[in-house]
Amino acid sequence: MLIHMSRRSYDQYCAVARALDAVGERWSLLIVRELLGGPRRYTDLHADLPGVSTDILAARLKQLEGEGLVLRRRLERPANATVYELTERGRELRRVIEALGEWGLPALGEQRPTDAVREHWVTSVMPVTPVAPVTPVAPVTSSQPENAVVAGPEDAVVVAG
Repeated sequence: MLIHMSRRSYDQYCAVARALDAVGERWSLLIVRELLGGPRRYTDLHADLPGVSTDILAARLKQLEGEGLVLRRRLERPANATVYELTERGRELRRVIEALGEWGLPALGEQRPTDAVREHWVTSVMPVTPVAPVTPVAPVTSSQPENAVVAGPEDAVVVAG
């Protein structure tokens, strides 16, 4: 059984409330966002989370560890550093982070002068929209390359070559 380190709880028998008990504290999901890219040292996390105090970062990491979402481990030499990484359960939050990013995108607006920005905030968590497969509507004929796909007018013709 996991140790729940939340100081506050919604005390509701509801999956959303229980999820928020685990990751609803300020900075928690942003820490998860940073760890989705792989293991990170504390100093690197702190550098990529402008505005978070060292006390809050340490507390949130400890809470996320207690919830079974983050693992702290020591790297062997020559690195000889401690890193934080998501557990399998923590990696399941990728869909949540992607959904929040997609939901929040329309509210992003223009970058304010006080906004911090990191390239990986945009590129690492935006969902990749799958491309619908092209459905052939006519057989490939001998006058077409053998690796051609003939599609309807609403689709593109794809020729690998």
